[in-house]
Amino acid sequence: MSDCVIGSLRHRVLLERPTRTSDEGGAAIITWTSLGSVFARIEPVSGREIEIAHGVAARVTHKVLMRHRSDVAPDMRIIAGARVLEITAVLDFDGRGRWLQCLCTEKLP
Repeated sequence: MSDCVIGSLRHRVLLERPTRTSDEGGAAIITWTSLGSVFARIEPVSGREIEIAHGVAARVTHKVLMRHRSDVAPDMRIIAGARVLEITAVLDFDGRGRWLQCLCTEKLP
């Protein structure tokens, strides 16, 4: 992701943040609140299979580049069509407050 060209932001994605509430029994309920849509570049980085509970699950990671926003945090997620990308880290890509790079893990069904 060395070339930050505005034309490379070709995916329209939705940013969502978690809202935590509790039900009558005190159990935590997480709902997702939309912060709006942005254009971004999604680049797959790696993929692997892991064994969980005598089964195999896939783990796919991505880099998502977008224009800088101050309200993006690692507990948020990005919706790209039917794909859900959970943000694990947020970086000021060029150190000048122009680009934001999110390191994400794709949540697979």
